[in-house]
Amino acid sequence: MNLEEKSKIDDLNKSLYSRNTPEIRTKRRLNLHEKPTDIQTDWEHPEEERREVDLNEEYKDSTMSFLTKILVTSIIFFLVALGIGTFLVFKGENIVSAKNVDISINGPVSVAGGEPVSFEIQVSNSNNIKLETVDLAVDFPPGTSDAEDSQKELKDFRQLIDDIAPGGVGQKTIKAILYGEENTKKEIKVLVEYRVKGSNAVFQKEKTFDVLISSSPLSVSVSSYKEVNSNQEFELTVNVNSNSKEVIKNLLLKAVYPFGFTYISSDVQPVSDNTTWRIGDIPPGGKKTIKIKGKLEGQDEESRVFRFATGAYKSTNDKVIGTEYISGTQEVSIKKPFMTVGVTVDSDDSNNDHIANFNKALRVDVTYFNNLQTAIIDGEVSVKISGSAYDKSSVSSDDGLYRSLNNEIVWNSITTKNLSNIEAGGSGKVSFSITPRDMSSSQKAITNPDLKFDVSISGKRNSESNVPEKIVSTARRNVKVSSDIAFGGQVLRSSGPFTNTGSVPPKADQLTTYTVVWTIDNTVNSANSIEVRSSLPPYVKWMDKISPNDEDISYDSVRGEIIWNAGSIGTNTAGTNKRKQVSFQVGLNPSVTQIGSSPILVEQSYLTAIDDFTGESLKSNLGTLNTRFSTDPSYKDGDDRVIQ
Repeated sequence: MNLEEKSKIDDLNKSLYSRNTPEIRTKRRLNLHEKPTDIQTDWEHPEEERREVDLNEEYKDSTMSFLTKILVTSIIFFLVALGIGTFLVFKGENIVSAKNVDISINGPVSVAGGEPVSFEIQVSNSNNIKLETVDLAVDFPPGTSDAEDSQKELKDFRQLIDDIAPGGVGQKTIKAILYGEENTKKEIKVLVEYRVKGSNAVFQKEKTFDVLISSSPLSVSVSSYKEVNSNQEFELTVNVNSNSKEVIKNLLLKAVYPFGFTYISSDVQPVSDNTTWRIGDIPPGGKKTIKIKGKLEGQDEESRVFRFATGAYKSTNDKVIGTEYISGTQEVSIKKPFMTVGVTVDSDDSNNDHIANFNKALRVDVTYFNNLQTAIIDGEVSVKISGSAYDKSSVSSDDGLYRSLNNEIVWNSITTKNLSNIEAGGSGKVSFSITPRDMSSSQKAITNPDLKFDVSISGKRNSESNVPEKIVSTARRNVKVSSDIAFGGQVLRSSGPFTNTGSVPPKADQLTTYTVVWTIDNTVNSANSIEVRSSLPPYVKWMDKISPNDEDISYDSVRGEIIWNAGSIGTNTAGTNKRKQVSFQVGLNPSVTQIGSSPILVEQSYLTAIDDFTGESLKSNLGTLNTRFSTDPSYKDGDDRVIQ
């Protein structure tokens, strides 16, 4: 290595390890694109370095050419798009837009409910292409009926109208009858669907139109107590009034009861589910009233809303409202009663109907509890008694005053000292007894007998202004009386539907046949699911003869059991053809050990049934039947005992 080369290497080392190196590096970064002139970066391959530099220059030229192509292409695309847009704006005859379709509704903005009204609907086409298959749909509000048939609900209208040429107008006139409450707005929605030539797409345009009901042809008003006690019976009065100049036909009234309401009765018989009543036709200015009794159960301070709607019934179902005209509501608040009243019948303190039997005395206790924070003075308890099983002479009161003329028992501070002052949180009890009776007579037979106890407790308390005010709490308890069903039987020999054979008196080891007759009689309530079970002794044979032939009676030879499924029975059947009766034949083959006795032909029998009125199970038993056929006209003493 010569001195010159060694000097260059020393200079290079000094530059690498010098503190001034960052400044030198910065200067080189600022001159990256300058071509080196004096210093060689590759001491061994200077020619290859020059080839690499040349390749970089070629790549630079190639990159610049590609960017130029993209720029030119973008300019061409922009010019083409601009040309197409200009053409579509000025020459685009087949382009359609929903903005160029308008819907207008010509009709009154205020209508009288219940009177026919016409709406003219126009569809304008401002496009340069024809609208085809134009489908017009009109959605009417609830309570709209067809002007041609007022019983037919007009919920929506749909019809194709003629194609609409460019700049043209299509129109359709629709007649309807709108119902609703006075000064309420009704919204009519119009939807137009259409197609254009050369496209399968369906285009839409929608518009709404508000109509004010200026007057209503009907009004529904509901009146009742604003506040009631839980489980307290109360009455709702619903009035349907006509304001129309025409007869409004085929009306129904539909109730929507709140949770906790129990329907009891109404002065007009409902058509279904205790919620729908047939009002019929109302003349101009006419009025129909329906009164509904029930009770509402709930917690203190709860509010419940009753809703009553009226309208014409469906042509296919006269128990369902097809078009609802108008509705009314009533809000009732549940309040904790001033006095809690309970009625216990024979230790049954539930709120359900108590089931009783004729001629069995009932013990009735009326309990009360003061819920107020102040005392109640001059308390009085009264019980009004009613019902078809009520026998005035059967009432007995411990210390109350029984007024048979008014069917009322009264306890007050004179008869019962505890009622003179009932302290806050205080309680008490009064009692009486009563016996249900069958009050049927030869002129009138009663059915579904019952007793009703309507209890009222009143008193006085000091109000916030320290002025005495009267307060009242009420309760009701019902008693249903079960029917008396009677099961009887007899043995016949010479009479009855069968011819009997064999010796009378019966002889040992010889067969003698008898006819057995079962009879069921019923009193005041109809009954169903009647079943009779009995059995035959081993020495008695089932002869497989029954009358009538269609009676459902069977015999199990293995168990010796007889089962008669008697079905149902009506009321007051005794002595009439409504009673249930069946006859069957049995054969006795006595042994010598039975000589001198009257052998049993049919074992004890048991009847069960369900009372239709009370829902309770009814029972009746029949003792054994033997060879003593004393109800037969041919019977003589001794004919029942087995002989040799």
